[in-house]
Amino acid sequence: MEKRVFLKNMALLSGFASLKSPVNTMEELMEYAKDKNPDDLAIDEAYWAKYRKLYRLNPAHINLESGYYNILPEEILEQYIKHIREVNLQGAYYMRTAQIANREKATSLVAELMGCSVKELTLTRNTTESLDMIIGGYPWKSGDEAVMAQQDYPAMLDMFKLVAKRYGVKNNVVSLPLDPASDDEIVSLYANAITPKTKLLLISHVVNISGQVMPVKKICQMAHEKGVEVMVDGAHA
Repeated sequence: MEKRVFLKNMALLSGFASLKSPVNTMEELMEYAKDKNPDDLAIDEAYWAKYRKLYRLNPAHINLESGYYNILPEEILEQYIKHIREVNLQGAYYMRTAQIANREKATSLVAELMGCSVKELTLTRNTTESLDMIIGGYPWKSGDEAVMAQQDYPAMLDMFKLVAKRYGVKNNVVSLPLDPASDDEIVSLYANAITPKTKLLLISHVVNISGQVMPVKKICQMAHEKGVEVMVDGAHA
């Protein structure tokens, strides 16, 4: 529901209408869903049919992948285009004036959604850029170690290879079983890869190539008890 609240702020619309109305905005649909039981809402076909109408869909195929590229609802797409046109019109004047206030406003909204302070948050273009900034900017020293899975996103694995070459970091790569017996099997896999030299552990909340949902909380708890920082790739969650 928090993601929907965030999209509501981005939609820049107001008002409320029941699902009996022939046309509903994203904000109206989110307002309708606000107090609904998630399980009931999940099978509310009338609700999702109206949500589907918010998008311009390609009839040539069915899109099942929103992690690599997330299609925008028409409302947000139009606002995005409108904003880009305005920035292009104003040029450097916008970048040196209104851009600063707009960026601060957007950062504040996202910080509120994430439950963190503005100082703890940096807005980037995508998850890959965010994670690579952390991996590349981490204060590595020669001999440090990192833990990740063979099934993690390739862009992150490539960045770990780069820091290994640049700083002398050792990468301990685990391979996730396709059908683990339990969460404990996964946690143990990561735990056994940690050494006293391990500084950072990468984990995907949802593995992009298999859809496997990882026991993030348990892995984080285990790693933190060993003094290891954890970076979570939540793009597909």
